[in-house]
Amino acid sequence: MSTEPGTTPEFARVIGVVGAASRFGAQMLLHLEKERPDCWLVAIAERPLRWPVERISTYRLAQNRVSGMLTMSDIPDFMQEKAWDMFLEGHELTVADMPDVLQLEAVDSLIHVGSYYDGPNPEQFCADAQLWLRAARIAGVRQFIYLSDVRVYGVNSDTPIPITEQTDKKPVRQHRYLDEAEPSFSDAASDQASAARDGDSTEEMKVVVLRTAMSVSTSHASPATDELLLPSVTANRKRSFPLQFLHQHDLARAIERVIAKRLHGVFNVAGDGVVDSLDVLEWCRSPRLLRDIASNPFRGATGRQLSKRPLIVTSTKFKQSAGFRFRYSSARAVRAYCNSVLLEPS
Repeated sequence: MSTEPGTTPEFARVIGVVGAASRFGAQMLLHLEKERPDCWLVAIAERPLRWPVERISTYRLAQNRVSGMLTMSDIPDFMQEKAWDMFLEGHELTVADMPDVLQLEAVDSLIHVGSYYDGPNPEQFCADAQLWLRAARIAGVRQFIYLSDVRVYGVNSDTPIPITEQTDKKPVRQHRYLDEAEPSFSDAASDQASAARDGDSTEEMKVVVLRTAMSVSTSHASPATDELLLPSVTANRKRSFPLQFLHQHDLARAIERVIAKRLHGVFNVAGDGVVDSLDVLEWCRSPRLLRDIASNPFRGATGRQLSKRPLIVTSTKFKQSAGFRFRYSSARAVRAYCNSVLLEPS
């Protein structure tokens, strides 16, 4: 799928979504199905999909299982003809099986919903994500897109403010693989050189990390927003600080543009403008929600930590690289969310 200089890359024909049963993963599938009717979708998740999707292959992963990689080349030649039938009939899929799945489906771009998973086990998630990076390389995936959020790149005491495009990634301890991801792919150039010597024209895989603001839609929010938004504003009712948001419709559009442009690198993604925390508190007043927050000290503590160091990022690099315009400002996104989800009927 290489292109001549000055031409537009061909859009990926097969797109995989890891974590497709999560709330945003399901929304991403629906967006791609609607906007890219020529694409085939591959959903990989631990739970059934939330909504029906056409033009899709679905692979159900066994929950919380990680093991070493196994490829078809490890299976004796005389067994390979029946290997997949045996595999699909009685074997629970794990991340270790994914290189062959991705290769079987000829996945061009793989979207890892990442920290948008609903309630992942941090230790399991770390090991799992590193294997996904390796699986994509083994399978010859051309582009790997990882979604990060403020819980990964921002909520720690040594993160500078504001976080700009030039800021080094400083993920919290349980997400240290983000720092390790780039070095693990830095040897791709030498791999490519070796392949060229062997007569193989395999391209280097492009790795994209999208560091997103708290994301919301008119029906739900990301786990990061659930964990940080209300605790941060309710723990500081007399203090004003800025917040940023990203509408999930814009996030889905942004990922589609990343695939279309074949981007590579780390990008901040947030809706235009900032929102005053006191305005958010006013918009989302709800006795039931406040009771829920008060009964969960962990969320409250996390929220207070966020409010001490509000995270403001710039999306300039992404907008210029992708030629992208956000349809929802931060204020419009969070107000729509508050009006549709958080307010109790009077």
